[in-house]
Amino acid sequence: MKVAVIGAGVHGACSARALALAGHEVHVYEQFDVGHSRGSSHGTSRIIRRAYADPYYAELMGEVFPLWEEFEQQLGEPLLHRCGLLIFGQSTDEWFRNARTSLTSTSTPFEAMGPIDVARRFGGFHLEPDEEALFEEGAGFLKAERVIRGALEVAKENGAKVLEGVLAQPADDGVIEGTQYDALVVCAGAWIRQFVPLPAEVRFQHFAYFTLSGGLPPMAWVEAKEDHFYGFPDYGRGAKVGLHRYGPEVDPSQGPFQPNPEVIREIGEVARFRLGANPTPRESFTCLYTVLPGEEFAVGALPMKVPAFFASACSGHGFKFGVWIGRLMRDLVEGKTTLEQHPRFTKLTQGNTGVSS
Repeated sequence: MKVAVIGAGVHGACSARALALAGHEVHVYEQFDVGHSRGSSHGTSRIIRRAYADPYYAELMGEVFPLWEEFEQQLGEPLLHRCGLLIFGQSTDEWFRNARTSLTSTSTPFEAMGPIDVARRFGGFHLEPDEEALFEEGAGFLKAERVIRGALEVAKENGAKVLEGVLAQPADDGVIEGTQYDALVVCAGAWIRQFVPLPAEVRFQHFAYFTLSGGLPPMAWVEAKEDHFYGFPDYGRGAKVGLHRYGPEVDPSQGPFQPNPEVIREIGEVARFRLGANPTPRESFTCLYTVLPGEEFAVGALPMKVPAFFASACSGHGFKFGVWIGRLMRDLVEGKTTLEQHPRFTKLTQGNTGVSS
């Protein structure tokens, strides 16, 4: 089949890879350039973990890790760095309790630690006296920029074309820019509401890179709270620290957006307190979260005359599922699976796209 993929973020790139490897003729439409900083998929890294507050996603990660390993072998280079993940918070925090439960229920090895254990093991990383930690050794981070470009490289090696700077506006019969397609896949990120009326909010986020005064072991870390800070080891640009807190709702077409100095100062103070870093960042950036109710993912069909499917697997935690979403899009196009088989991801589309589950 001739398949159009709209959007070259992580889910569009991984969908293109999966479809091209299956022998389809794939055209990828990206309204900006590949790797642009106006959306959600840019930057150097994303955390990948089994620890989850939601048991559904914890179980799903059992399928996801092997898919990343398969992608790495195909590309011939590491994409997933298993540096370990330190999860910490107060034992009374629901997120922390649920993370521990998810690791136990999935038989994922982890180590429970206290503040002194953490300081000794991780070069002075600072916890409050009443905080506890879990160390998931098999977790780590994905090389985000390389994931996207690598997926598109594989797709192009298998005949795909990537069309940058083209705003795709498909007709009901599957025609884009005068080309007839047999099927469409839409992974438009923050622009998904231009294609389907999802209850999505596009939220402004921040992250920055900092200089460390001393060496820390190369682990990732995350606070086990609803609004939380998280970080990555220094692998060239500085130690990355971000804030998972929904900023103001924005129109993505008005970007790119400049960092809020107050938020960057707040992130800098956390970098100083937790890491002993210089609180003035080397660089600071923004990104967008496309947030659905309950931080869920949404997958559905578009009311077109050709098979057309969309994925909005974002909500601030979707990057790690890129290869899984790509496989799902391929299987939907090929009819190997149906939307009814994925009710968790179709419940938000009820009454919007004609999808039932």
